[in-house]
Amino acid sequence: MKHQPTLLISNACSELGQALVSDAAEHFRVALADADGQLGNQLCANLHGNGREALFLDCLPGSSRDRQRGVERVLRRWQQLDTVINLPAPLTLGPFEATQTSHWQRVMDEQLMDTVNLCQSAISAMHRQEEGGRILNVVPEYGILAGPLAGAQSAASAAIVALGESLHSELHSSGIRVTTLVIPLYQEQASSLCATDPLSDARFQRKIARSPVTREELSQQILDALNSGNALHIASGYTRAKWRRKRWFRKRWERGLRELGARYRR
Repeated sequence: MKHQPTLLISNACSELGQALVSDAAEHFRVALADADGQLGNQLCANLHGNGREALFLDCLPGSSRDRQRGVERVLRRWQQLDTVINLPAPLTLGPFEATQTSHWQRVMDEQLMDTVNLCQSAISAMHRQEEGGRILNVVPEYGILAGPLAGAQSAASAAIVALGESLHSELHSSGIRVTTLVIPLYQEQASSLCATDPLSDARFQRKIARSPVTREELSQQILDALNSGNALHIASGYTRAKWRRKRWFRKRWERGLRELGARYRR
C-alpha cells in the first residue's frame, strides 16, 4: 500500500492555516507547526477522528531549534518530508514612526526568520531524499505591492520573495522546487491583525472587511500553487490586476499611493 505524501504547514493554527489543514488532509499526512498547542492538538484530534494522519509540532516564534526539531519529528514519524508550506504570520501595520523596534523584531522573527529557519531544516532533509521535495512560501501582497503604513510588513514580505527567487534557481537542479505564493488580504485575518495604534487598526479592519477573498478560496489556491513551476506565483486575479497596474502604469500607481498616504496622514 502506497502512503500519502507528507506535508508540514507552519502557522497551521492561523485562520488560513485551519482551512488549509482541513483541505490538505485529504491528500497528505499533515504536520501542524504552531505555538498554539491547545488548538493544534484539537485540530489533530479532529483529523484523527476522520481517519487522517496528523502530527502537532510545538514551535515557538523565532526559534530555529523548534523548527529543526519539528522536521526531525516528521522524519521519525513518517521517514520523509515531501512538502513544506510556510504560511504568513499576522499582519503588522501602522505609521512608520509608530512602528517600534519591538514591532520590527517580531515581524522579522515571526515572518522572515521563521521562513528562513524552516527552509534550512527542510532543505537539509530533502537533499537526503531521492525525490527531493517542495517548498511553498506564502506572503501577503505587501511583498510586491508595498504601500503606506506597511513599512515593516512590506520589508519582511519582500525579503521572503527575494529569498524564494534565489532558492528557486539554486535548488532546482537538486530536485527541490521552491515557489513564493503571493496572496491578497482575506476577510478572516481581521481577527489577528497587529496594528501599532487604534486608528490604523480601524482603517485596516475596514480594508480587510472589503476584501472579496475568503480563507476557503485561498486554501484551494495554495494547494493548486504546489503544481507551479515558477519562482513567483500570484494566486488571486484580484492581486494580479493590481500587480499589472503597478508594472504597466507606474506613475499613475505611485500617484495613487501618495494620495492614499496623504489621506492616512490627515
